[in-house]
Amino acid sequence: MTPLEFYELGLALSRSAAAPAEHRTVIGRLYYGLHHEACCRYFRVRPGAPALARVSRHSALASRFAALDASSGVGVLLRQLSRIRSIADYELGDVIRYNSREFDSRQLMNIALIVSGELLRALDDFSPGAAADGCRCLAL
Repeated sequence: MTPLEFYELGLALSRSAAAPAEHRTVIGRLYYGLHHEACCRYFRVRPGAPALARVSRHSALASRFAALDASSGVGVLLRQLSRIRSIADYELGDVIRYNSREFDSRQLMNIALIVSGELLRALDDFSPGAAADGCRCLAL
């Protein structure tokens, strides 16, 4: 499967998501789809770069993007979407704190939809064209 299939599933689920668990699931699919897509595109541009260690993959990928091209915004947007995903997965109350404000799960999902759209546009600027299926970027 391709990384963007996760992202597209998140978009599809967002159109009918009604319950908090559904909103939170959407956020996870958006994040993981674009995280994998970003990883594939990074290694498409930098094929000789060292593989990412599994234990630090998420933060390391954002850091590599920031070091490679801070102006693209990919690293910042990856961190932002990762934080939203973490909040959605671990803060299970009805009121969710994000950026010193309170939201419900639908509002947080809507923020994730906006950030993920910005991230996909930044990835397209960085390296146009969707990643192929089964791309690898981890040290085993």
